[in-house]
Amino acid sequence: MIFSTKKNILFFVLFAFVFFQNLQAQELSSTSTDFIKNIESIILKENNFKKDTVALKKRLSYLHKSSNKKSQILYHALLANGFSVFFDRTNNKSEYFYLKSVEEAKKLNDPALIIWTQLNYSQYLYYYCQIDKLIPIVLKTMDESNHVDPSEMILPEVTFKFFGWIMSTIEDNSAISFYKKSMQYMEKFSSESAGVLNAIGNCYLRNKDLANAMRYFNESEAVALKIGDSIRYAKILGDKAMVYEKKGNLKDAARFLKQDISYSQKFKIDKNEMYASILLARILLKLKETTQVEKILARAGTIASSKSYYRSSLKEIIELKLLVLNGKNAEKELLLRRQLKLIEEYLLKTNGNSVLQRSYWLIQKKKYENYTKKIQLQLEQGEKMKNLYIFILFLTIVLSFITYNSLNKKLKEKKIKLENDRLLFEKMLKDANSDINTYAEYLKNKNKKISFLENKLEEIKNSNAIHLEEEKGKLHEILSSHLMTDENWGAFKREFIKQHGDFYNTLINNFPELKESNLKIIMLKKLDLNNYEISNLLGVTIDAIKKSKQRLKKKLGNKYDLLFEIIDIK
Repeated sequence: MIFSTKKNILFFVLFAFVFFQNLQAQELSSTSTDFIKNIESIILKENNFKKDTVALKKRLSYLHKSSNKKSQILYHALLANGFSVFFDRTNNKSEYFYLKSVEEAKKLNDPALIIWTQLNYSQYLYYYCQIDKLIPIVLKTMDESNHVDPSEMILPEVTFKFFGWIMSTIEDNSAISFYKKSMQYMEKFSSESAGVLNAIGNCYLRNKDLANAMRYFNESEAVALKIGDSIRYAKILGDKAMVYEKKGNLKDAARFLKQDISYSQKFKIDKNEMYASILLARILLKLKETTQVEKILARAGTIASSKSYYRSSLKEIIELKLLVLNGKNAEKELLLRRQLKLIEEYLLKTNGNSVLQRSYWLIQKKKYENYTKKIQLQLEQGEKMKNLYIFILFLTIVLSFITYNSLNKKLKEKKIKLENDRLLFEKMLKDANSDINTYAEYLKNKNKKISFLENKLEEIKNSNAIHLEEEKGKLHEILSSHLMTDENWGAFKREFIKQHGDFYNTLINNFPELKESNLKIIMLKKLDLNNYEISNLLGVTIDAIKKSKQRLKKKLGNKYDLLFEIIDIK
């Protein structure tokens, strides 16, 4: 499937992470040609990376200190990639260093580095579905690449392949030409060429040219089998299944998809298994073989829920589950529809249809502008072309205006509908759900009450009145009830994990040394509570909180700063 090829983006996004394993003792060549050769020769040899940003900083520190501007640019780009891999989502650290590398490359005015840094950033945006940010940068990079000889570019095969992915995403037929251009610079029998052949087949499949689609799938399959690429072979099986589905041969389509899923499970290709499972569920529903569908969708749903950028697939899975239920379980359907509404709201803000439509409009606008420039150059050759130019320019403006207004109107209608749905949804869930933000506000209110009670107790302590002893006892009892008990902590922890699951999993996976007492302080710190507020809730002194942090710093060593970098990322 075309979107299953996204995983290959990591090859380029992360290649720089391992780029300097064989380059620690040498400085990059000052000439552009040697610089490019160094990069490309190392990429062909290296294929390992680690999710450790502390080690990465140490590893690349000599680049940061280098007087060579290119080395410093690469340092920022590599660090951005490292944070991207570590967090496995968009994050402020990556964003800062990506933009820093692009800015410095422009100051150096090195075309190869400008294109590479922009492409490096674009792949990050593409992988995490930041479509609105992505499109302007890709358009600019495409235009700049037209003015550079491919032999002077860094990895032209990867560059053109990425342009092909982008144009495939918006269903533009120019994707095929980009793919074919990328193949001119890669080995004939390699995983990369098999992937590109597969992508071309998907372009023809989208255009309903089944003959050419199957032709390229067969070519991709032949390469994959020749080089022993079982992962690529699994994906091709799924793509062939779509051709059989288009031909109406559903049983063969289902058979190929089951093979695809089997290979995906064997080689632990979760994303491909998820896509194949969704397709298989659709086909089995058409064949009215529903006995296996629920199990298939349950497994696919588990995968889709593991990453925030799989939510488009999770939406498809929920819609299929609703088809399977078909009114048989009203309570379960209600829960699924609630989940579906939340996902639709999220997709509207990130990679939903309205965003993709706006992005498509930007692409079309750029095409119109380029076309107008071309007409303008032709008009300089003769007065007779003037009327034609005016007509085309007017048509371009009108079409752009109509397209913009149409998309804007649809977007407003969609927003109104979603707002109405949201109000209805909130009404249904009123008094039924809360989130971690509400919990944080609740904890802050508790702190205010605790401070008030402590002040009252201090006043009683300084008073000699005997009759106040009974009131003092009552205040102590109320104060104790506001502290974070084991029961309160359990409820808080469950709500926290719902909202910040990725953050909690990062802590558990990367800092196994943390005890429950450490987690309490870290999780409360994540909600922007200060030492005083934390000490109030836990019923300890501020000095106890500080000492706990000091002991933690001693235990974690170099990893302590990384821990608080993670806490500060929103």
